[in-house]
Formats: sequence, structure tokens, C-alpha cells
Amino acid sequence: MRIGFLTIGQSPRVDILKDLRELLPSWIEIIEAGALDDYDEVYIKENLTPSEGDVVYVTRLRTGAEVRISKSKIIPLMQKKVDYLNAVGADLIAILCTGEFPEFSSRVPIVYPDRVLKSVASGLRLQGVVGILIPDQAQVDYATRKWSEFFREVIVYPISPYSSTLRDFVSVAEKLSLSGVSLVIMDCMGYTLEQRNVIRKIVRKPVITSRTVLARALTELLD
Repeated sequence: MRIGFLTIGQSPRVDILKDLRELLPSWIEIIEAGALDDYDEVYIKENLTPSEGDVVYVTRLRTGAEVRISKSKIIPLMQKKVDYLNAVGADLIAILCTGEFPEFSSRVPIVYPDRVLKSVASGLRLQGVVGILIPDQAQVDYATRKWSEFFREVIVYPISPYSSTLRDFVSVAEKLSLSGVSLVIMDCMGYTLEQRNVIRKIVRKPVITSRTVLARALTELLD
């Protein structure tokens, strides 16, 4: 079984695959592709940076640098890489981003983490505040609207998975704890299991990460 992992940034995503390899069966073959693979950082910043009113997505280049890109500008580039993964024989494609995307044209199934994460949320009924972590301040209003469809009260904190330290995550976890959250959702594929463990240790409530949700869904499909 060959799984094609498509990032909105540049491949390889060693940061994400490190965790996913521990969560997925060892016998799968992994193929990676990135929507920004064919472009350098100068081109990306000059041509794909969000304009006013654009939906902002945050991702990582292969150098480890964090970049902010426009959702509308990245979608055609993602379709090209979906085509590539189909051409090289992927049996299944997983998008390494929890953003909302249209239906891409593909002969093989595509797993959208955003939809998987929402399906988990839609099955939960709980009292209290739900804490949402996102990468960028510009996404706060968008994330509030998105998750308010599922939970009565949400509180959103922006914290970059790429440029923030574990000390930064401790600070956010302390704020979440003081807010009395009943659940935390880490709404970005960039968040690591190490960062999750920091949040979980302080908040002492369930913490859902995009990486683990994606891995569970893929494992079900592979089994």
C-alpha cells in the first residue's frame, strides 16, 4: 500500500512524518509531495502571500522556515500535486493540513483531515469551554466561526507549531487551564505529539491532535 502525503508547504515534512510513522503500520510505503516544492522562498513570498481578505494558511518549508500563504492561491498548486501522486502510483492520498479544501480530482481516495476532525467533533456533546489552538492570529475569527458550529463555547489561542518553544506551549496551556476548558483541539497538522503532551499535562483534559486523528483514520482504511 502506497500512501501519498500532500503538504501545502514543501516536502519532505520530516516533522510530521516522524510522528505519523510511529502511529501508522510499518509496512506502508510513503510518497511525499508539497504544493510549494517547485518554488523558492522568494517566489512564495512575492506571489503566494495572502492579500487582504484572503484566508490565511501557515505552513513549513523544507528549511524549517514558517510561511503564511493564501488559501485561494495554493489550491491550484495542490491539484497539480494530487495529479503527481496519482501518476506515481499512490493508492491513497492524505492531505497534511486541517484547512478546508474543495474536492480535488483524483482516481484514488483522498483523506481530508479537516473533515475527519469535524466528524469527531460532531459526535461530542460536552459541557464547558472547548479550547482551540491555531497557528496564526489572523485565523482567530475564522476558527471561532468554524468550531462554534459544533460547540456552544469556544476559546481560540494562536500559537505557531513551528516558531514557538515548549515554554510558549506551557504558557498557553496555563491559560487554557484557567479558562476551565473541557477539551482542547489542536487544529493544525504542524502540532507535534510533544507539544500535545505539554498541553495535556497541564490542562489535564482530553487533547485531540490533527496528527493522531489522521493516523487513526488511515489505519482504519488500511486495515
